[in-house]
Amino acid sequence: MTIENNGANIKVTENGVSRYIFKEQIREIEVLRGTIIRIDIGQGALRNLFVDQANVTAPISNSVTDLRDQIIAMLEPVASNNDANEALEIAALNGIATTMTNLQSKVNSLDSKVFFEPKIVDESDANVVYNGYALPGALPEQSVWAIQKVSFRDGLYTYEWASGNKDFDKKWSDRTTLIYS
Repeated sequence: MTIENNGANIKVTENGVSRYIFKEQIREIEVLRGTIIRIDIGQGALRNLFVDQANVTAPISNSVTDLRDQIIAMLEPVASNNDANEALEIAALNGIATTMTNLQSKVNSLDSKVFFEPKIVDESDANVVYNGYALPGALPEQSVWAIQKVSFRDGLYTYEWASGNKDFDKKWSDRTTLIYS
């Protein structure tokens, strides 16, 4: 029988069959009697793992208490310079969480700005139509409009946006003087 530290679990191999026990499951490791160690995994007496120190080939131990202490030591987190890496990872995750929150807020704000229908349409030119998109209550002189210009020339329709984007930062009253692309 061998007992190995396998990262998040302890690997116990006996007669070619391996059993993995999550370290978080282990409630207690104690010497019962003679050379027998009980590993309590918190699922009742019939599911506990019983290890006979006399049959364990690895780790090598001088006594049943030595083996018990080695198994207990396997439960301890490995000391390393990962604390700095962990701090960087936590900072990165916090940054991602903040970005996700900001992105969710922006997506939520778009819900009422979806371009289903323009709020106002100017068809006063025979070859050009201006479509204005804004929230209800927006005034023409407020910089809260996304403006689309639809042109018809030589049998082709051209769809362009003021300043080349769909941002809600233009004035409807300036639609004829804005640059479209």
